[in-house]
Amino acid sequence: MDKEKQRWRLRNPRVSSPLWHAPLPKWRRHLEDMVQRLSARNQARVFFRADDIGAAGQSFDTLCALFREHGVPLALAVVPAWLSDARMTRLLASAPMHETLWGWHQHGWRHVNWQKTGKKSEFGDQRPLEKQWRDIWHGHMKLLDIFHDRLLPVFTPPWNRCSAATLEVLVRLGFQAVSTTDPLPKAGKPANQLRNLRIAVDLHTRKHHDGAADYAALVQELGAALSKDTPAGIMIHHQRMTSFAFDFLDELLRQLRLSGKAKFLSFQDLLKNP
Repeated sequence: MDKEKQRWRLRNPRVSSPLWHAPLPKWRRHLEDMVQRLSARNQARVFFRADDIGAAGQSFDTLCALFREHGVPLALAVVPAWLSDARMTRLLASAPMHETLWGWHQHGWRHVNWQKTGKKSEFGDQRPLEKQWRDIWHGHMKLLDIFHDRLLPVFTPPWNRCSAATLEVLVRLGFQAVSTTDPLPKAGKPANQLRNLRIAVDLHTRKHHDGAADYAALVQELGAALSKDTPAGIMIHHQRMTSFAFDFLDELLRQLRLSGKAKFLSFQDLLKNP
């Protein structure tokens, strides 16, 4: 892991949250204190989801190496339209298909915003059902052709937003779950047929400008999420990760694993058990 740390210290992403610009004083101690406060009797259940998968590189390579080192599963949300044969070969070099750690699933179609007003969404309420069907179907077929039975029946909508029409399309296409940050739209029967593998903590697309205050908020968010009875989803955007972000994730995985207070879940586990 020393070699991995030397490599990721060279990371200088184009966009990153102020929190991750530089290590904060006593950051490991604060993280350790949070983990120590977790219940020793009731294991926290936690899963990780990495978004915007489509082109590999140093950051993706390091992320996969980190999760492999810790033996922790990682759900990979793949944008179908971003894939080419060359890109797919490159991705599978870091996350081979035969390894069970990787939860390959669909992340929209092109990851573009179609909303004319309001918050960004590729599958928002301003897109008609037939256009959503076309895009989701094209993406689903492309990923099935690549991953076959390794493709999970889970849909992560870009920007974690979708509409009632999206849920209807997903049910018709045989999806079993959606993964978002918020509750699913109220859409009657379709919503009831899909589980929400819900994300509780966003590590890297954070918008706070005060890094120190945001770090305190992040540790508090993690502690609260890991203390609940429901599985705690943690969202990753590897393209935004600095060397400090990698150090933090490494330390979080290490402390949770060694404490014995957390059980790491895959999307496969979540689909089998409520």
